[in-house]
Amino acid sequence: MIWTTDAAGQTTYMCQEWYAFTGQRPPAALADGWVQAIHPDERAMMGDAFLKACHLQCEFVLQYRLRRHDGTYVWVVDSAAPSRLPDAGTFLGFLGMIRRLDRPPKGLVARAELETFRAKTATGEFAPVSKLDVVANHLLMARAAAIGAADEMLPAIDSLLFDVGSRLARGLQQGDASANIH
Repeated sequence: MIWTTDAAGQTTYMCQEWYAFTGQRPPAALADGWVQAIHPDERAMMGDAFLKACHLQCEFVLQYRLRRHDGTYVWVVDSAAPSRLPDAGTFLGFLGMIRRLDRPPKGLVARAELETFRAKTATGEFAPVSKLDVVANHLLMARAAAIGAADEMLPAIDSLLFDVGSRLARGLQQGDASANIH
């Protein structure tokens, strides 16, 4: 599941898979509505960790239980990286991805890991290795620029982001190294 935020940390896009999985109705997950689908025992910790990551503008990984549409909880890993303009590294927000832990180990606990982020040119396995990587980065920049200036463009940009994210995810499932989502 793919999601994005603005520079203030407010969720601006949540993919359709989120809504199908959690049973929330669009646009309930936007802003900070996504927190309501987290297990009540972990909600405050995850919300606080997310706010701290926003303040630090750093990469993060959250591990928590997410409520499914049927009311049961499953373990997920939610990770994100800051998106920045290529100019001076202006922080645009986060691009994140949530994946289900199919076989969580016994004794698994909720946790959050934050890393200090220093903007660098992506290299190695995280460098854009396909045109889809470049398209995704440019769409995220276009989306950030459109907010408040051309809001009528957001549905079209969101649709394109969903298509690119789906293609990247399919490549990842097929073991295609060019599908690295960063």
